[in-house]
Amino acid sequence: MKKQNQLNQSITLKVMSTLTALSFSFASFQAMSLGTEDELFLSPLAKEFKVLDSNHDEKLSREESKNDKDLTLNFAKADSNNDGSLALSEYENFKSSTQQKNVSLFIDDASVTAKVKAELLKDTGIKGMNISVETHKGTVILSGFVESHAQANRAVAIASGIHGVQSVTNGLVVKA
Repeated sequence: MKKQNQLNQSITLKVMSTLTALSFSFASFQAMSLGTEDELFLSPLAKEFKVLDSNHDEKLSREESKNDKDLTLNFAKADSNNDGSLALSEYENFKSSTQQKNVSLFIDDASVTAKVKAELLKDTGIKGMNISVETHKGTVILSGFVESHAQANRAVAIASGIHGVQSVTNGLVVKA
């Protein structure tokens, strides 16, 4: 009986050590395939920063930042402490601000497009359904077909009167 207990304990210890070794192997395999534990919890901007930081000094030089189109012309603006390099916090602040501006511009353009289209549809002298409206950075592009030059001019006037419109490009075609 005593030998049986010793044998059972020995088997239990071997099973436990095998399971422990397997769990460590699995954990190191996960770290190898996904990166270190710290890398798993980095924000998307911190991951971008890490990729750009080719010399791994935790700062971005002008040269390293050339691979980021937002930073190419705006490095000095992003370098808030004027030390000639970007720390992670400077990079995150600049990129976050840039992304917010881009979203804001997109929302503004969509809003302008909707307002112009609504006004064109309300106008009884124009067949607004035949006019396509697109907006890019405040420039409204009108395209489609109208019955006369007067309708084309009216559509341009309507679009020009909408708040947020910087300019209007008239691509309307008068039906012959």
